[in-house]
Amino acid sequence: MNRLKYPLKFLAMGLLMVLALAAMLWGIARQQQATIERAEQEQHAAELARPLSELVRLAQQQRGLSARLLGGDGGDGGAEAALREVQRDLGNGLAQLEERLTPAQRDALARIRTEWQRMVAEQPGWSREQSFGAHSALVDELLRLQARIADDHGLTFDPEADTYFLKAVAVERLPFLLERFGRLRALGSGVLARGEASAEERGMLLVRVDEISTGLRDMQDSLDKVINLHPNLRDRLQRSLSRLRERGGEIERVVQGLVYQGESSISSEAFYRLATETVDEGYRQMFEVLLPELDHLLAERSAQARGELLRNLAVLLGLLVVVGYLATGAYWSVLGSVIRLREGSERLAAGDLTVRIHLEARDELAQVAGSFNHMAESMAQLIGGIKGHSDQVADAAHQLAAASGQIRVATQQQNDAASSMAAAVEQMTVSIEDISRNAASADELASRSGQLSRQGGEIVASVVGEIGGIADSVAHSARTIDALGERSGQIASIVDVIGNIASQTNLLALNAAIEAARAGDKGRGFAVVADEVRQLSERTAESAREIADMVRSIQDGIHGAVTSMEQGVERVGEGVGRARRAGEAMQQISEAAQQVVSRVAEISHALREQSSASGEIARQVGLIARMTGENDEAVASNHQTAGRLGELSTALQGSVARFRAA
Repeated sequence: MNRLKYPLKFLAMGLLMVLALAAMLWGIARQQQATIERAEQEQHAAELARPLSELVRLAQQQRGLSARLLGGDGGDGGAEAALREVQRDLGNGLAQLEERLTPAQRDALARIRTEWQRMVAEQPGWSREQSFGAHSALVDELLRLQARIADDHGLTFDPEADTYFLKAVAVERLPFLLERFGRLRALGSGVLARGEASAEERGMLLVRVDEISTGLRDMQDSLDKVINLHPNLRDRLQRSLSRLRERGGEIERVVQGLVYQGESSISSEAFYRLATETVDEGYRQMFEVLLPELDHLLAERSAQARGELLRNLAVLLGLLVVVGYLATGAYWSVLGSVIRLREGSERLAAGDLTVRIHLEARDELAQVAGSFNHMAESMAQLIGGIKGHSDQVADAAHQLAAASGQIRVATQQQNDAASSMAAAVEQMTVSIEDISRNAASADELASRSGQLSRQGGEIVASVVGEIGGIADSVAHSARTIDALGERSGQIASIVDVIGNIASQTNLLALNAAIEAARAGDKGRGFAVVADEVRQLSERTAESAREIADMVRSIQDGIHGAVTSMEQGVERVGEGVGRARRAGEAMQQISEAAQQVVSRVAEISHALREQSSASGEIARQVGLIARMTGENDEAVASNHQTAGRLGELSTALQGSVARFRAA
């Protein structure tokens, strides 16, 4: 809607309103037209009820006349002539009714007509019961056709209470009641014609009388409901029902006399005539009172629906005219206000700030006009202020341009200094990185020295332990050699004993040789033994001497070894002390190397931090240099902007000069 102009907007709203009213009118018209069409259809059904009821009446008369003839009451031939006349009228009525029915209804009527023709042709050979049953079936078929026509045209389920109950009497209850009168007429006239009645016939007569009484009560109930809705119909409806009730009372008295007393005060012809007059009276009331009143009520409903349709149409058309008038007035009111607002806006756009809009309307557009006037006053004050401050803006622009030039020179110097600082910091960063790499190498060497000193301390400690073990072994060897010296002394003593024994043995051998020589030949063998003993003693002595020499040399060696062992033990003890002192020194060296590693790591970490800091300083100095360059560009742009601001202030002064605020 925002893209449409007011004429198109109002036109669209008008069309929508017309369409809405037209749809409402169409709905009401369809509803009223449906009511009218239903009433007309029901009127048509009520109109068809008249010829159908006439056919039912003729069929009932034909049944009664046939019963009289088959019962033997032919009289002077009047009944037969009346029967032929009724059959002729019934045939003509069937032919005339066929033209007014629908195709489906015609088919049903054609079947009824065929059955009636067959019945007329075969009736002379029938019994009274066959004739009565066939005629009753014919009447029932006609009544069913009448009910079907009422269903097809909507008369059966009429939506209004008055026409519904009046229809129930005229089309349903009264035909049913008259059929019961007709059956009673046929049955009673036949019984009276024969002069006797069987028990079954008496029962049937009483049943018919009871059905008639019930039908009269049902009619009274329905007519009372119609009278409650239309009190003006009370007299006509009550009179018609009273006449039927009177005739019905007469017939009931005749039947009771025939059933209970076995005799009747009237003849078969008189009873037939009485019953016929009663049936004719019922049909007369139907044709003259009930059906005309039903048609009248349906016509009133149709006329009322047409009047309601015309009234609704007139109201909607009047409403459409009023709405159109109001919409046209609103359109011209809004359009006039919009035109005045547009003219004021154009004058304001042209520079006339004295323009004011005054609308006679009191709607939202009047509020818009007030807001426009307030805006014009505010713009007048604003333009006046702009005129007063435009010169100050121009002076400030010139001062800003001069200051921008000075700032640009200072910024250029700052940029040069920052570039030099950046180069120096970059060189310092390179040096710090070299120192950091050397410190990292020293850190690695110190770490290796610490590891080696720890390994040396561990080796010295191991050597001290081994030397201590060697010292213990040497001391044990010295003790063993001392014991060996003592054993060698004991061996020397034994060798001395052996030498003494050898000397004694040699002396004994010498004495034995002397004694053998004295014995001569007898002592020659003893001399040989003595000689052998002497030789053995000599060898023993010589061996003892050799052993003694060997023992002495062993003792001398043992004494030298013991002396050497004692000296070795002393030197091993001195070596153990020196090795222990060397281990302590290596431990101190390891601890010092560890401290060196820690100090070198701290130095390396500090150098890395210093390198990072120097790099960050270099980046910040570079950033300062770039910012200085950008500042230089910004100052240059600011200088240009200041110049442009001066030009704009001059142009603003020229633009403001065209406004007229007073």
